[in-house]
Amino acid sequence: MIVDREQSFYTVKDVPAEEFIRAYASHLKKNNKIEVPQWLSYVTNGPRNELAPQDEDWVFIRVASVARKIYLRRNIGVSTLRHIYGGRQRNLGNVPERHRASAGKVIRWSMQALEKIGVVKKDKKNQLKKGSRLISKEGQTDLNRIATTVAKQLREARQQN
Repeated sequence: MIVDREQSFYTVKDVPAEEFIRAYASHLKKNNKIEVPQWLSYVTNGPRNELAPQDEDWVFIRVASVARKIYLRRNIGVSTLRHIYGGRQRNLGNVPERHRASAGKVIRWSMQALEKIGVVKKDKKNQLKKGSRLISKEGQTDLNRIATTVAKQLREARQQN
């Protein structure tokens, strides 16, 4: 990552993914930007999982991760994100393990929630990928502002060590 250099502005590409997602998820939770529906406490993240996630903030982490993925890859849709968040299904007996896509409802809800707060907008100009999303100008400034604070915190932590 490019956090070592002294600069006043950083983008999402410049900071580590884990730190950015954690910071943006806490920002979304702290500012009450997203209203969490009740059905999310019972849902799993895909057919390969047996139980719902144990972390209470998993919804905000998933929304932050979806926002980062849309920032990095514009014109991305639900089916591509289902494949990205999917994984290997195990415990099939003698059948070989295989890749399973993640649950689409959670990703679709995350995109709609990001659209409500103005971070993401639908791409109306793209004829090939109808309904795909991209980051709005307000969303880009918001994500870059959080990435800048994360980069400055990481740089200060490295200087203290």
